[in-house]
Amino acid sequence: MSKEEFRSILTDAMAGCHEELEKILELYMPLIEKNSYLNGNLDEDLKQYLMIHIALQIGKFSI
Repeated sequence: MSKEEFRSILTDAMAGCHEELEKILELYMPLIEKNSYLNGNLDEDLKQYLMIHIALQIGKFSI
């Protein structure tokens, strides 16, 4: 993915486009899952918490 493509997806996600937000979450899912482990086990609640906070805060990102 080029910088321009990513910028376009991020800009649309910031504007409230659900399809583009899904693309951002899919792109960062390996990092989200990596940070969703507690005591060596994947914590689905923590994973969902991270995804919700990304969705709620994405409009505040600066480009």
